[in-house]
Amino acid sequence: MIKKVLLIVLALTLALSAFGQTLEENLGSMLSENAELYLQPLGDAFGASMNSGWYHRSRVHKMLGFDISVKMMVAAVPEESEFFNFALSENAMEFDLDAMVGRDINPLSLTFADIYYESDTRTPTFFGPADSAGLLVTNQNHLAGLFEDHLRQELADAGVPAVAIDAAIASANINGEVAALDLDFPLPPGIGLPALPLAMPQISLGLPMGIELTVRGFPEAEIEDIGTFSMYGGGLRLNIDQFIPIPLFPVDITASAFYSQMSIGDLIESSTTSIGLQVGKSISLLFFGVGLYADAAFESSALSIGYDVDPSFGIEGDRIQFDMETDPGLRLGAGLHLTFIPLTYVNVHVSSTPTNQVITAGLGITLR
Repeated sequence: MIKKVLLIVLALTLALSAFGQTLEENLGSMLSENAELYLQPLGDAFGASMNSGWYHRSRVHKMLGFDISVKMMVAAVPEESEFFNFALSENAMEFDLDAMVGRDINPLSLTFADIYYESDTRTPTFFGPADSAGLLVTNQNHLAGLFEDHLRQELADAGVPAVAIDAAIASANINGEVAALDLDFPLPPGIGLPALPLAMPQISLGLPMGIELTVRGFPEAEIEDIGTFSMYGGGLRLNIDQFIPIPLFPVDITASAFYSQMSIGDLIESSTTSIGLQVGKSISLLFFGVGLYADAAFESSALSIGYDVDPSFGIEGDRIQFDMETDPGLRLGAGLHLTFIPLTYVNVHVSSTPTNQVITAGLGITLR
């Protein structure tokens, strides 16, 4: 059961907890390699959404022309991104076995691979099912054997006779002690969403020399238990066909470059870039207007994560930070915009990135 969902303005949906855990607590149950695997689909979908909706036609605004818009993007999550195989950590966990033999001995240090079965580690990613969390099952017989080997070696090193060692091991009830540790390790569930929705207000303004400026974002807001949320971005578009020495050139050609950034407390920071080209044609007939365009963009995105982990994992400082970068890739898409009422528009755009299919819809007030 998802207990907390962060909703920013219209449809920015990031589930922050599941089964009573916050996203940071979910991450805290993993180390960096698995946290990356768990969050990679979120990074891909968020980058794909953030790089969408920057424009609604191939033509730029004339000088001081403008539009005020709300863009809604939905990045579909592919089925293969709903699960990953949990990597058994090489980080050591220590076991204090003094009580088993009634004397001080060195602790036993073991990795997850020593403790758990390796055969079934499939578990949901961030977007995976909310009702089918994975579970690392303790390999009790193997763990008991490691405990016994360690105890025997420690007692032998301390000069205990072999007969006494056998007696100590027999009375230690190692199998019962291992079972009592209850080391089965529940893995975080997903949030059960098939797609990531995002909504973004933005303003575009026509400047001299066929340049159009676009800015988007939200005011900073405090989110309970998370910290400060902020999101902003901007970029420029340049009319290219103005430089083609052919009168009444039949199509609009526009180049663009955009950058955006988002942060949620000290947990997540994301940035995206997009450099693209749009080609199309717009026609206006009195109060009715229509335009079609195709576009291509070279895009990249990065997601930085910082989170606290359980001190029992033995991580120095008990905090992990890492960066996730998607491989730069090509987005291809096409869009349609319509004007039914003077000074307004609606548009729909579909596109495909290397990781996600994205649908964008927009509406707004526009002039020139």
